[in-house]
Amino acid sequence: MEECQPVLNTGLRGVVIADTRICDVDGANGRLIYRGYLIEDLAKNATFEEVVYLLLYEKLPDRAQLEEFKRRLDVQQGLPPAVISALKTMPKDALPMDVLQAAV
Repeated sequence: MEECQPVLNTGLRGVVIADTRICDVDGANGRLIYRGYLIEDLAKNATFEEVVYLLLYEKLPDRAQLEEFKRRLDVQQGLPPAVISALKTMPKDALPMDVLQAAV
């Protein structure tokens, strides 16, 4: 009879899945880099909108670019009335993730 040997599943460790200019995951040194900026520096010094701009346009915005970008985001932030109506029909004790999934 053969002896059963456990198999160690290492997943995709060490396998490159895709190349990107957006970010670099340096797991050996515990670093995440977005467009050349350490994520820790962005978290401490940049707003959400600045990071989104960086990811989309490959550079941090100046003041005028940031204000225009924020204005464009504001225009897109509303929910359609039909989604709001549907959310109002959800049970009050529904799980939040179920409500979010239904809304999306």
